[in-house]
Amino acid sequence: MSSGTRLKHNGPTAGAPTRAIFGFASYLRPVRGFLVAGLLASLLRAVLQWVAPWPLKMIFDSVLARHPLPSLFRWLPASTQGRLWALTLITFGIAVALGATGYMSNRWVAQAGQRVVSAIRVDLFGHLQRQSLAFHQRRQTGDLMSRLDGDTQDIQNLTVDVLPNMLNNFVTVAGFVVIMLVVNVYLGAISLVMAPFMFWLVRHYMGQIKQAQRAALRAQGESAGVAQEVLSSLLVVQAYGAEQRETDRFARANDKQLDASLKAVVLQSAFTPLVAITMAATTAVVVFLGAESVLSGHLTPGDVLVFSAYLRGMYTPVRQLAKLGGVAGRGQAAAERVAELLQSDEAVPQVRNPRRLRRASGALALDGVSFSYGGPATVLQRVDLEIPAGSRQALVGHSGSGKTTILRMIPRLIDPTEGTVLLDGIDIRRLDLADLRRQIALVPQEPFVFRGTVWENMAYGESHPSRAAAISAARAAGVHDVVARLPGGYDAPVAERGSSLSGGQRQCIALTRAVLRDAPILILDEPTTGLDAEVESVLMAALDRIMTGRTTIMVSHQLSAVRDADQIAVLEEGRISECGTHEQLTGGGHTYARLNALSSRSMPPATATIPA
Repeated sequence: MSSGTRLKHNGPTAGAPTRAIFGFASYLRPVRGFLVAGLLASLLRAVLQWVAPWPLKMIFDSVLARHPLPSLFRWLPASTQGRLWALTLITFGIAVALGATGYMSNRWVAQAGQRVVSAIRVDLFGHLQRQSLAFHQRRQTGDLMSRLDGDTQDIQNLTVDVLPNMLNNFVTVAGFVVIMLVVNVYLGAISLVMAPFMFWLVRHYMGQIKQAQRAALRAQGESAGVAQEVLSSLLVVQAYGAEQRETDRFARANDKQLDASLKAVVLQSAFTPLVAITMAATTAVVVFLGAESVLSGHLTPGDVLVFSAYLRGMYTPVRQLAKLGGVAGRGQAAAERVAELLQSDEAVPQVRNPRRLRRASGALALDGVSFSYGGPATVLQRVDLEIPAGSRQALVGHSGSGKTTILRMIPRLIDPTEGTVLLDGIDIRRLDLADLRRQIALVPQEPFVFRGTVWENMAYGESHPSRAAAISAARAAGVHDVVARLPGGYDAPVAERGSSLSGGQRQCIALTRAVLRDAPILILDEPTTGLDAEVESVLMAALDRIMTGRTTIMVSHQLSAVRDADQIAVLEEGRISECGTHEQLTGGGHTYARLNALSSRSMPPATATIPA
């Protein structure tokens, strides 16, 4: 299998969070070759551990004490010196084989674990992108990032460190128990007297460690959420001198994580010595009774030696289990958190056989549309609106009146709780979602740009991004001169979140994206807010060119931006109170006329603004 093999899988099976670790079985199928090879190597290593003490027993009994060889070892040299050399070489060979099987097991299982976790991480990222806006509004971005990165790493640790060691230790201990009972039933039974207590000890502490690790991961997600929120809002934090306040808030969240982690450390610290004391007490009793049996002639020194070796061998896996308890608890808790996200399904639903759409004419209609975010308040109430293909529709009103909600419904970022949104007479819920969104170009109020170059951001969303196409689109939009003045022009680097660009420069990128999209529907959400007069003039001219021949829906508080709209709808408390052209509405003497008069008195007519 090539290291570059890409896993294909169906995601985790459904199940309760307590069974989360089993929900990732489908990810194991593509790497079953690595897993089987690694686990077979682990099993072979366990078998080698079964036989490892016997050459030393033979040296003590048949070389030093000159006892007769057991029938299974009659093939060894007859001479004492030859027998010593042979048993020494066998001991060395077993040690080399143990190292080789350990290497193969660790390598193959680690390769499988890394591939599995890489696939889980990619699936989780894709799954999060498909979830609705309401889902992401309820979740902290920092917590999602913690699950995407930290929790998947803990799953990898669980897969790589815990599972193969658990298998090896279980087989090793089972073999040791059988061999000890065969060598001497009496001493073997005494060795197992403490088994029920050990079982209770492991069960009790492992459960508590897992709970503590689960609490630590929750707290880690909370602290990551605080960090992400503050670092993404650093301009406001520093401007208002709130650095210490935010540091204190992060410290409180971090203290919760610290407390939970320390509790896990305390439990782990108590678990390990309790296991050691229990095993030491059992070993002391067995060695004492074994020595008495040697003195009475019932056992040979080699028998006691091999018995002690197996008893120490039983102690080692249990001690490893104690050390791995924290890793296992954290990995299982992480698996539950990742599974909870993967099993959540708040993506925008599609019908079983959606209608495909090549290019729409762009006629839109809202028929009895209502919307609520789940609380008692209703954002939209029975809205009816007809938007002919190729027309310019403006939505105005006070903040919170439902304008942006309507914009989000058209590309199905959200669905109405009642009523229907129609495109070319078809309920958009019956259309293929990707086809629907290809019909729409969006210019948001706060244009999003990504780390890269200016032209790469302009071509964002294109299946075959091209620098030449981006430049051509910028010229068509009329923003080429703005971009050309940048140091580096179209190849100018863009910092994270576009912090190296002005608001007008970012908006020029968003407009060029819309031109490249060449969609029949254009959505403009406050496209000129916060821009100076010169840049606004350039962008308004660019918008006028872009809107030509397209169905355009614009939200704006600036009346100068909507005067030329074919139809203006005024929203008040989730309802359309007025609808008409600028001239019709200003002569009507209602809400729009009052807003127009108020803004005209407070600002120059070219930049009259509706109060928010």
